[in-house]
Amino acid sequence: MKLEERERGLVTLIQEYRDAECRTLLETARAEAKTLLADAYRRARAQLHARVVSERANARSRLHAARAEHDTRVRASGDRANAQLLELAWPRLRDALSRRWLHEETRAVWARHAIAQAQRRLPIGLWTVRHPPEWSAAEWGPFEAELTLALGQVPHFRADGAVSAGLVIEAQGAVLDASLEGLLRDRRRLEARLLAVLARHPTDAGVEI
Repeated sequence: MKLEERERGLVTLIQEYRDAECRTLLETARAEAKTLLADAYRRARAQLHARVVSERANARSRLHAARAEHDTRVRASGDRANAQLLELAWPRLRDALSRRWLHEETRAVWARHAIAQAQRRLPIGLWTVRHPPEWSAAEWGPFEAELTLALGQVPHFRADGAVSAGLVIEAQGAVLDASLEGLLRDRRRLEARLLAVLARHPTDAGVEI
């Protein structure tokens, strides 16, 4: 084999080796680039997910804060409105009860209800029934007769200027206060009941009690 042929053979061998190495390097570079790109995508997705989660949490927090502020304002507004309603309703309630005692028919209903409550709650024995001075014996006489039969002795019906309406019934140290003052004593409970009634019948807020 001539020298030129051997040289061409060596050159061809070197070129083939170079091409093979280049292919290997390119394939390795492509694989590394693919791995790097996949890692970059994963990191980007993770960062995006974390950002979305953070933004959602911030949005929920802002929404909850806005709702809490709104609810607080609504409650404050409702409390003010309720306070104004109660300020208007309380004297009207007192006047309405006073008017009930002024009329003989409703006065009798009030007295009978008070005595029935006392019979369920007070011990049997000597009763003292305190009432407004203007309540005449002609009206309380029938109650005295009924209670005499029920109690086994005559109760004391006593006029008391401190009682403006209703009755205060006493027996052995126990007291049932069905007077106007006694009925209105637990103002907080009555105001709660008034608000409950207004909540069920809001259109009746302007109707006389």
